[in-house]
Amino acid sequence: MRLVWKLLKENISKPQLIGFFFANLIGMCIILLAIQFYSDMNPLLTGKDNLFKEDYFTITKKVGMLSGLTSRNTGFSPQEIEDLKEQDFIQDVGIYTPSQFNVFTGFNSQDAGVVFSTEMFFESVPDKFIDVRSDEWNFSPTDNTIPIILPKNYLDLYNFGFAEASSMPKISEGLAGMVNLDVTIYAKNGQRREFRGRIVAFTNRINTILVPESFMLWANQKFGNADISFKPARLIVEVGNIVDPTLVTYFKDKGYEISGENTNASRMSFFLKVIVSIVALVGVIICILSFFVLVLSIYLLLEKNMNKLRTLRLIGYTRSFVSRPYILLSVGLNAIILVFSVVVVFIGRSVYMDAVKNIYSVGELKFPVITLVTGILVFAILSVLNIFIIKTKIK
Repeated sequence: MRLVWKLLKENISKPQLIGFFFANLIGMCIILLAIQFYSDMNPLLTGKDNLFKEDYFTITKKVGMLSGLTSRNTGFSPQEIEDLKEQDFIQDVGIYTPSQFNVFTGFNSQDAGVVFSTEMFFESVPDKFIDVRSDEWNFSPTDNTIPIILPKNYLDLYNFGFAEASSMPKISEGLAGMVNLDVTIYAKNGQRREFRGRIVAFTNRINTILVPESFMLWANQKFGNADISFKPARLIVEVGNIVDPTLVTYFKDKGYEISGENTNASRMSFFLKVIVSIVALVGVIICILSFFVLVLSIYLLLEKNMNKLRTLRLIGYTRSFVSRPYILLSVGLNAIILVFSVVVVFIGRSVYMDAVKNIYSVGELKFPVITLVTGILVFAILSVLNIFIIKTKIK
Protein backbone atom coordinates (compact mmCIF):
# COMPACT_ATOMS: atom_id res chain seq x y z
CA MET A 1 0.00 0.00 0.00
CA ARG A 2 2.80 2.40 0.89
CA LEU A 3 4.63 1.69 -2.39
CA VAL A 4 1.43 2.19 -4.39
CA TRP A 5 0.84 5.53 -2.64
CA LYS A 6 4.38 6.71 -3.42
CA LEU A 7 3.79 5.79 -7.05
CA LEU A 8 0.47 7.62 -7.33
CA LYS A 9 1.22 10.79 -5.33
CA GLU A 10 3.87 12.00 -7.78
CA ASN A 11 1.28 13.84 -9.86
CA ILE A 12 -0.71 15.30 -6.96
CA SER A 13 -1.07 19.08 -7.28
CA LYS A 14 -0.60 20.57 -3.83
CA PRO A 15 -1.93 24.04 -4.83
CA GLN A 16 -5.17 22.44 -6.03
CA LEU A 17 -5.60 20.52 -2.78
CA ILE A 18 -4.78 23.61 -0.72
CA GLY A 19 -7.31 25.61 -2.75
CA PHE A 20 -9.96 22.93 -2.15
CA PHE A 21 -9.12 22.80 1.57
CA PHE A 22 -9.53 26.52 2.21
CA ALA A 23 -12.56 26.92 -0.07
CA ASN A 24 -14.37 24.04 1.59
CA LEU A 25 -13.27 25.22 5.04
CA ILE A 26 -14.75 28.67 4.41
CA GLY A 27 -17.99 27.19 3.06
CA MET A 28 -18.35 24.76 5.96
CA CYS A 29 -17.62 27.48 8.53
CA ILE A 30 -20.25 29.77 7.01
CA ILE A 31 -22.89 27.03 7.05
CA LEU A 32 -22.20 25.92 10.62
CA LEU A 33 -21.84 29.45 12.00
CA ALA A 34 -25.14 30.49 10.38
CA ILE A 35 -26.95 27.50 11.90
CA GLN A 36 -25.36 28.02 15.32
CA PHE A 37 -26.09 31.76 15.33
CA TYR A 38 -29.74 31.13 14.49
CA SER A 39 -29.97 28.41 17.18
CA ASP A 40 -28.57 30.81 19.80
CA MET A 41 -30.54 33.90 18.78
CA ASN A 42 -33.95 32.39 18.02
CA PRO A 43 -34.75 31.52 21.68
CA LEU A 44 -34.22 35.17 22.61
CA LEU A 45 -37.12 36.01 20.28
CA THR A 46 -39.42 33.04 20.71
CA GLY A 47 -38.66 31.44 24.09
CA LYS A 48 -40.46 31.88 27.37
CA ASP A 49 -37.67 34.14 28.59
CA ASN A 50 -37.45 36.13 25.40
CA LEU A 51 -36.57 39.72 24.64
CA PHE A 52 -40.22 40.53 23.98
CA LYS A 53 -41.91 39.32 27.15
CA GLU A 54 -45.16 41.20 26.55
CA ASP A 55 -47.46 39.26 24.26
CA TYR A 56 -50.52 41.47 24.52
CA PHE A 57 -51.57 44.01 21.89
CA THR A 58 -54.21 46.70 21.91
CA ILE A 59 -55.68 47.01 18.44
CA THR A 60 -57.88 49.73 16.99
CA LYS A 61 -59.20 50.67 13.59
CA LYS A 62 -57.59 53.54 11.76
CA VAL A 63 -59.43 56.81 12.22
CA GLY A 64 -60.08 58.39 8.84
CA MET A 65 -60.91 62.01 8.14
CA LEU A 66 -64.62 61.37 7.53
CA SER A 67 -65.06 59.01 10.47
CA GLY A 68 -63.44 61.60 12.72
CA LEU A 69 -66.00 64.23 11.71
CA THR A 70 -69.02 62.02 12.29
CA SER A 71 -70.36 60.15 15.30
CA ARG A 72 -70.80 56.90 13.38
CA ASN A 73 -69.61 53.89 15.35
CA THR A 74 -66.57 52.44 13.60
CA GLY A 75 -65.80 49.81 16.21
CA PHE A 76 -65.30 46.08 15.80
CA SER A 77 -68.28 44.01 14.75
CA PRO A 78 -68.98 40.56 16.30
CA GLN A 79 -67.91 38.99 12.99
CA GLU A 80 -64.56 40.78 13.08
CA ILE A 81 -63.97 39.70 16.68
CA GLU A 82 -64.74 36.09 15.79
CA ASP A 83 -62.38 36.31 12.82
CA LEU A 84 -59.63 37.48 15.18
CA LYS A 85 -60.24 34.57 17.54
CA GLU A 86 -59.91 32.11 14.64
CA GLN A 87 -56.37 33.22 13.78
CA ASP A 88 -53.65 30.75 14.75
CA PHE A 89 -51.45 33.40 16.38
CA ILE A 90 -54.29 34.74 18.60
CA GLN A 91 -54.85 33.04 21.95
CA ASP A 92 -57.65 35.22 23.30
CA VAL A 93 -59.48 38.48 22.61
CA GLY A 94 -60.83 40.92 25.18
CA ILE A 95 -63.03 43.98 24.78
CA TYR A 96 -62.36 47.47 26.13
CA THR A 97 -65.66 48.59 27.66
CA PRO A 98 -65.82 52.40 27.98
CA SER A 99 -67.97 54.32 30.43
CA GLN A 100 -71.27 55.52 28.95
CA PHE A 101 -71.61 58.31 31.51
CA ASN A 102 -69.73 61.44 32.55
CA VAL A 103 -67.09 61.11 35.26
CA PHE A 104 -65.58 63.88 37.38
CA THR A 105 -62.73 63.11 39.73
CA GLY A 106 -61.38 65.43 42.40
CA PHE A 107 -59.06 65.61 45.35
CA ASN A 108 -59.66 67.96 48.23
CA SER A 109 -57.14 68.22 51.06
CA GLN A 110 -57.47 71.35 53.14
CA ASP A 111 -54.51 70.29 55.32
CA ALA A 112 -52.19 69.90 52.34
CA GLY A 113 -53.66 72.91 50.60
CA VAL A 114 -54.28 70.90 47.43
CA VAL A 115 -57.63 71.05 45.64
CA PHE A 116 -58.31 69.91 42.10
CA SER A 117 -61.12 68.47 39.99
CA THR A 118 -61.16 67.23 36.43
CA GLU A 119 -63.37 65.38 33.99
CA MET A 120 -62.05 61.97 33.05
CA PHE A 121 -63.16 58.57 31.74
CA PHE A 122 -63.12 54.94 32.78
CA GLU A 123 -62.56 51.75 30.82
CA SER A 124 -62.52 48.10 31.75
CA VAL A 125 -61.13 44.87 30.32
CA PRO A 126 -61.58 41.27 31.47
CA ASP A 127 -59.51 40.63 34.60
CA LYS A 128 -57.37 37.92 32.95
CA PHE A 129 -55.77 40.54 30.67
CA ILE A 130 -54.55 42.70 33.56
CA ASP A 131 -50.87 42.22 34.45
CA VAL A 132 -51.20 43.25 38.13
CA ARG A 133 -53.10 41.62 40.95
CA SER A 134 -54.70 43.25 43.98
CA ASP A 135 -56.98 41.96 46.70
CA GLU A 136 -58.89 45.23 46.41
CA TRP A 137 -59.70 44.68 42.71
CA ASN A 138 -63.39 43.99 43.18
CA PHE A 139 -66.65 45.91 43.33
CA SER A 140 -70.08 45.44 44.85
CA PRO A 141 -73.10 47.73 44.24
CA THR A 142 -73.40 48.03 48.02
CA ASP A 143 -69.81 49.31 48.23
CA ASN A 144 -69.12 52.97 47.60
CA THR A 145 -65.45 52.51 46.69
CA ILE A 146 -64.18 52.14 43.12
CA PRO A 147 -60.75 50.50 42.74
CA ILE A 148 -58.69 52.09 39.96
CA ILE A 149 -55.60 50.91 38.08
CA LEU A 150 -53.53 53.58 36.34
CA PRO A 151 -50.86 53.19 33.66
CA LYS A 152 -47.36 53.40 35.09
CA ASN A 153 -46.41 55.99 32.45
CA TYR A 154 -49.08 58.37 33.85
CA LEU A 155 -47.18 58.45 37.14
CA ASP A 156 -43.87 58.83 35.30
CA LEU A 157 -45.24 61.75 33.28
CA TYR A 158 -46.25 63.52 36.46
CA ASN A 159 -43.05 62.80 38.40
CA PHE A 160 -40.54 63.51 35.62
CA GLY A 161 -42.51 66.00 33.60
CA PHE A 162 -45.11 68.07 35.42
CA ALA A 163 -43.58 67.82 38.91
CA GLU A 164 -40.09 68.71 37.68
CA ALA A 165 -41.34 71.72 35.70
CA SER A 166 -43.68 72.99 38.44
CA SER A 167 -41.45 72.24 41.45
CA MET A 168 -44.12 69.93 42.80
CA PRO A 169 -43.40 66.98 45.08
CA LYS A 170 -42.99 63.61 43.42
CA ILE A 171 -45.41 60.80 44.21
CA SER A 172 -44.49 57.17 44.71
CA GLU A 173 -46.79 54.26 43.91
CA GLY A 174 -47.29 53.61 47.60
CA LEU A 175 -48.21 57.23 48.32
CA ALA A 176 -50.62 57.30 45.36
CA GLY A 177 -52.39 54.26 46.79
CA MET A 178 -53.06 56.14 50.02
CA VAL A 179 -54.92 58.96 48.29
CA ASN A 180 -58.72 58.82 48.29
CA LEU A 181 -60.31 60.39 45.23
CA ASP A 182 -63.77 61.94 45.01
CA VAL A 183 -65.53 60.40 42.00
CA THR A 184 -68.82 61.82 40.80
CA ILE A 185 -70.85 60.08 38.11
CA TYR A 186 -73.42 62.01 36.09
CA ALA A 187 -75.96 59.87 34.26
CA LYS A 188 -77.45 60.82 30.90
CA ASN A 189 -80.83 61.33 32.55
CA GLY A 190 -79.37 63.80 35.06
CA GLN A 191 -78.95 61.29 37.89
CA ARG A 192 -75.86 61.82 40.02
CA ARG A 193 -73.96 59.65 42.47
CA GLU A 194 -70.74 60.10 44.41
CA PHE A 195 -68.12 57.42 45.04
CA ARG A 196 -64.70 57.15 46.56
CA GLY A 197 -61.89 56.23 44.21
CA ARG A 198 -58.75 54.39 45.28
CA ILE A 199 -55.66 53.66 43.18
CA VAL A 200 -54.82 50.02 43.89
CA ALA A 201 -52.06 49.37 41.32
CA PHE A 202 -50.17 50.60 38.26
CA THR A 203 -49.97 48.67 35.00
CA ASN A 204 -47.32 48.58 32.29
CA ARG A 205 -49.50 46.73 29.80
CA ILE A 206 -52.70 48.73 29.37
CA ASN A 207 -52.66 52.44 28.63
CA THR A 208 -55.99 53.57 30.07
CA ILE A 209 -57.75 54.27 33.38
CA LEU A 210 -59.06 50.87 34.44
CA VAL A 211 -61.93 49.99 36.75
CA PRO A 212 -63.27 46.48 37.44
CA GLU A 213 -65.39 45.02 34.68
CA SER A 214 -68.09 44.21 37.24
CA PHE A 215 -68.35 47.91 38.12
CA MET A 216 -68.39 49.00 34.49
CA LEU A 217 -71.21 46.64 33.52
CA TRP A 218 -73.24 47.69 36.54
CA ALA A 219 -72.58 51.41 36.08
CA ASN A 220 -73.30 51.42 32.33
CA GLN A 221 -76.60 49.69 32.95
CA LYS A 222 -77.54 52.05 35.78
CA PHE A 223 -76.12 55.37 34.52
CA GLY A 224 -75.48 54.84 30.81
CA ASN A 225 -77.71 54.62 27.78
CA ALA A 226 -77.39 50.79 27.49
CA ASP A 227 -76.73 50.92 23.75
CA ILE A 228 -77.37 47.37 22.48
CA SER A 229 -75.65 48.20 19.16
CA PHE A 230 -72.41 49.07 20.93
CA LYS A 231 -69.27 48.08 19.03
CA PRO A 232 -65.99 48.18 20.97
CA ALA A 233 -63.49 50.67 19.57
CA ARG A 234 -60.52 48.87 21.09
CA LEU A 235 -59.64 45.24 21.65
CA ILE A 236 -56.88 43.63 23.67
CA VAL A 237 -55.50 40.43 22.18
CA GLU A 238 -53.23 37.79 23.63
CA VAL A 239 -50.77 36.62 21.00
CA GLY A 240 -49.60 33.03 21.15
CA ASN A 241 -46.72 33.36 18.69
CA ILE A 242 -45.46 36.92 18.65
CA VAL A 243 -42.88 36.21 15.94
CA ASP A 244 -45.36 34.74 13.48
CA PRO A 245 -44.69 36.70 10.23
CA THR A 246 -48.39 36.53 9.32
CA LEU A 247 -49.27 38.58 12.42
CA VAL A 248 -48.18 41.94 11.06
CA THR A 249 -49.47 41.09 7.58
CA TYR A 250 -52.92 40.22 8.93
CA PHE A 251 -53.31 43.44 10.91
CA LYS A 252 -52.03 45.52 7.99
CA ASP A 253 -54.43 43.90 5.53
CA LYS A 254 -57.34 44.47 7.91
CA GLY A 255 -56.38 48.10 8.47
CA TYR A 256 -55.91 47.60 12.23
CA GLU A 257 -53.44 49.64 14.24
CA ILE A 258 -51.38 48.01 16.99
CA SER A 259 -50.18 49.81 20.08
CA GLY A 260 -46.77 49.03 21.54
CA GLU A 261 -43.44 47.98 20.05
CA ASN A 262 -43.87 44.21 20.26
CA THR A 263 -44.56 43.89 16.54
CA ASN A 264 -40.82 44.43 16.07
CA ALA A 265 -40.33 40.86 17.29
CA SER A 266 -42.05 39.28 14.29
CA ARG A 267 -40.15 41.57 11.92
CA MET A 268 -36.83 40.81 13.61
CA SER A 269 -37.50 37.07 13.57
CA PHE A 270 -38.44 37.21 9.90
CA PHE A 271 -35.32 39.17 8.95
CA LEU A 272 -33.19 36.88 11.14
CA LYS A 273 -34.47 33.87 9.19
CA VAL A 274 -33.91 35.63 5.85
CA ILE A 275 -30.36 36.71 6.73
CA VAL A 276 -29.41 33.30 8.11
CA SER A 277 -30.89 31.62 5.03
CA ILE A 278 -28.90 33.88 2.70
CA VAL A 279 -25.67 33.33 4.65
CA ALA A 280 -26.23 29.58 4.78
CA LEU A 281 -26.98 29.55 1.04
CA VAL A 282 -23.69 31.34 0.36
CA GLY A 283 -21.92 28.72 2.46
CA VAL A 284 -23.63 25.90 0.55
CA ILE A 285 -22.62 27.44 -2.79
CA ILE A 286 -18.99 27.76 -1.64
CA CYS A 287 -19.03 24.15 -0.43
CA ILE A 288 -20.44 22.97 -3.76
CA LEU A 289 -17.81 24.92 -5.70
CA SER A 290 -15.03 23.59 -3.48
CA PHE A 291 -16.41 20.08 -3.95
CA PHE A 292 -16.14 20.49 -7.70
CA VAL A 293 -12.57 21.76 -7.23
CA LEU A 294 -11.73 18.54 -5.37
CA VAL A 295 -13.51 16.40 -7.95
CA LEU A 296 -11.64 18.17 -10.75
CA SER A 297 -8.35 17.71 -8.89
CA ILE A 298 -9.02 13.98 -8.42
CA TYR A 299 -10.07 13.61 -12.06
CA LEU A 300 -6.91 15.30 -13.25
CA LEU A 301 -4.85 13.17 -10.88
CA LEU A 302 -6.55 10.01 -12.09
CA GLU A 303 -6.02 11.01 -15.74
CA LYS A 304 -2.31 11.63 -15.13
CA ASN A 305 -1.98 8.27 -13.39
CA MET A 306 -4.27 6.31 -15.71
CA ASN A 307 -1.44 4.28 -17.26
CA LYS A 308 -0.10 3.40 -13.81
CA LEU A 309 -3.60 2.48 -12.64
CA ARG A 310 -4.16 0.20 -15.63
CA THR A 311 -0.81 -1.46 -15.02
CA LEU A 312 -1.66 -2.03 -11.38
CA ARG A 313 -5.01 -3.50 -12.35
CA LEU A 314 -3.35 -5.80 -14.94
CA ILE A 315 -0.84 -7.19 -12.46
CA GLY A 316 -3.65 -8.19 -10.11
CA TYR A 317 -4.45 -5.28 -7.78
CA THR A 318 -8.17 -4.92 -7.10
CA ARG A 319 -10.12 -1.74 -7.88
CA SER A 320 -10.72 -1.16 -4.15
CA PHE A 321 -7.00 -1.38 -3.41
CA VAL A 322 -6.04 0.98 -6.24
CA SER A 323 -8.74 3.54 -5.38
CA ARG A 324 -8.07 3.42 -1.64
CA PRO A 325 -5.30 6.12 -1.59
CA TYR A 326 -7.56 8.60 -3.38
CA ILE A 327 -10.49 7.78 -1.11
CA LEU A 328 -8.36 8.22 1.99
CA LEU A 329 -7.04 11.50 0.59
CA SER A 330 -10.50 12.99 -0.06
CA VAL A 331 -12.15 11.64 3.12
CA GLY A 332 -9.15 12.70 5.19
CA LEU A 333 -9.30 16.24 3.85
CA ASN A 334 -13.05 16.41 4.54
CA ALA A 335 -12.49 15.15 8.10
CA ILE A 336 -9.77 17.74 8.77
CA ILE A 337 -12.06 20.45 7.35
CA LEU A 338 -14.89 19.32 9.66
CA VAL A 339 -12.64 19.49 12.73
CA PHE A 340 -11.29 22.94 11.82
CA SER A 341 -14.83 24.19 11.08
CA VAL A 342 -16.13 23.05 14.47
CA VAL A 343 -13.23 24.80 16.19
CA VAL A 344 -13.95 28.01 14.27
CA VAL A 345 -17.65 27.76 15.23
CA PHE A 346 -16.82 27.39 18.94
CA ILE A 347 -14.49 30.40 18.78
CA GLY A 348 -16.99 32.50 16.80
CA ARG A 349 -19.80 31.51 19.14
CA SER A 350 -17.87 32.61 22.22
CA VAL A 351 -17.16 35.97 20.58
CA TYR A 352 -20.72 36.88 19.58
CA MET A 353 -22.28 35.43 22.75
CA ASP A 354 -19.95 37.57 24.90
CA ALA A 355 -21.29 40.59 23.03
CA VAL A 356 -24.90 39.44 23.55
CA LYS A 357 -24.35 38.86 27.27
CA ASN A 358 -23.29 42.50 27.66
CA ILE A 359 -26.80 43.66 26.71
CA TYR A 360 -29.02 40.72 27.66
CA SER A 361 -29.06 38.07 30.36
CA VAL A 362 -28.48 34.70 28.70
CA GLY A 363 -28.84 31.37 30.45
CA GLU A 364 -26.44 28.47 30.26
CA LEU A 365 -25.45 27.74 26.68
CA LYS A 366 -26.48 24.36 25.33
CA PHE A 367 -24.09 22.05 23.55
CA PRO A 368 -24.34 22.74 19.78
CA VAL A 369 -25.77 19.34 18.85
CA ILE A 370 -27.61 20.57 15.74
CA THR A 371 -24.48 22.26 14.41
CA LEU A 372 -22.34 19.16 14.93
CA VAL A 373 -24.97 16.92 13.33
CA THR A 374 -25.14 19.27 10.34
CA GLY A 375 -21.36 19.28 9.98
CA ILE A 376 -21.20 15.48 10.15
CA LEU A 377 -24.03 15.24 7.61
CA VAL A 378 -22.23 17.56 5.16
CA PHE A 379 -18.99 15.61 5.71
CA ALA A 380 -20.78 12.31 5.03
CA ILE A 381 -22.48 13.60 1.86
CA LEU A 382 -19.24 15.00 0.43
CA SER A 383 -17.28 11.85 1.31
CA VAL A 384 -19.86 9.50 -0.22
CA LEU A 385 -19.93 11.54 -3.43
CA ASN A 386 -16.12 11.55 -3.59
CA ILE A 387 -15.95 7.77 -3.08
CA PHE A 388 -18.61 7.22 -5.73
CA ILE A 389 -16.80 9.41 -8.26
CA ILE A 390 -13.40 7.77 -7.60
CA LYS A 391 -14.75 4.24 -7.90
CA THR A 392 -16.67 5.15 -11.02
CA LYS A 393 -13.53 6.58 -12.64
CA ILE A 394 -11.30 3.61 -11.76
CA LYS A 395 -12.49 0.55 -13.69
